[in-house]
Amino acid sequence: MGTIWMPPNQFAAFFGDRIGVKSGLALSREEIVDHLGASNPIAPAIVSLSDTPIRLRANEIEDAFQLLLHKLGCLEQPFVGHGPTLLDFKYQSDAEKHEIFERVLALLGTYHFDTGKLALSDGFNKHGFYEVVRSTLSENALAIAIELVDLIELSERASPWDWFPARQLEWDQTLDLQDLFASESLSAMHGTFFDQRFVNYLSANFDKIGEIHWRQFEALTAEFFLRNGYKVNIGPGRNDGGVDIRVWDANLSTATPPMILVQCKRQKEKVGKVVVKALWADVIDEGASSGLIVTSSTLSPGADTVRRARSYSINVADRTTLRKWVEHLRNPGNGIFLGW
Repeated sequence: MGTIWMPPNQFAAFFGDRIGVKSGLALSREEIVDHLGASNPIAPAIVSLSDTPIRLRANEIEDAFQLLLHKLGCLEQPFVGHGPTLLDFKYQSDAEKHEIFERVLALLGTYHFDTGKLALSDGFNKHGFYEVVRSTLSENALAIAIELVDLIELSERASPWDWFPARQLEWDQTLDLQDLFASESLSAMHGTFFDQRFVNYLSANFDKIGEIHWRQFEALTAEFFLRNGYKVNIGPGRNDGGVDIRVWDANLSTATPPMILVQCKRQKEKVGKVVVKALWADVIDEGASSGLIVTSSTLSPGADTVRRARSYSINVADRTTLRKWVEHLRNPGNGIFLGW
């Protein structure tokens, strides 16, 4: 692998900028190192403010970049290999398929890369290429071509280098990761209440669900119901009378009593019976169909006993359910999952 010489101060800016381009999230130097680990080979270059050039290994930069994208929820696996190399190895033991792979790879070079293009993200006509493969080679070759293109596209999305601009989504602008933990703002460029980039992040870092800002916790809950087809009204956040979110069936007017009154509790301790009783009183007062406690913890035994013994129509979305909600928001289309 090659090396580059660059001042740490310049490298940290480059690395952070490329992470912003590919993930949509802006991280401080400290946040980058916190997610990579202080023992990562590039960590010293990230925290250093020196303007004296140092030697950096390209493969270590690429590995750290892909690991960080994985930890931000942008890649399914922490390391992405070189597509052609992976398939060359995969088909080594099958002479027939390996020959087809080599012919597909050569055709891809003629069709795209030999024209001066450095990446598939640079104007590659995927379907046109597939048609050429089908017509000049075979249906078996087409399957290998699709596999090859998918792997190359993945490696381009996972590359830190400027000549691979591909990303999974064209983010309007970067979003500060710190806002997930410190901001009360409900502004979401890629979402209504809760930004998709925060969803992606939590899918890979769900252990931090109890650390996010309480207002973002409410926003996550509201976003879940909205994306699943419900009408949602989120309260002011403060002085809301104990009801954080009101939910209606899509076919009902918001002038009618809510279907669900939601109380959000982002906390480490278990939710007590006082909360259950108060929410039930609100359900009765507003004529709602039911109540829902959404918590990063769980109900205390006493609270659970009260709601069951008195037949309160109050459900609970606890930490386990929240994990499934986050996964559902990251991978929509698998049906509505309420989880209670």
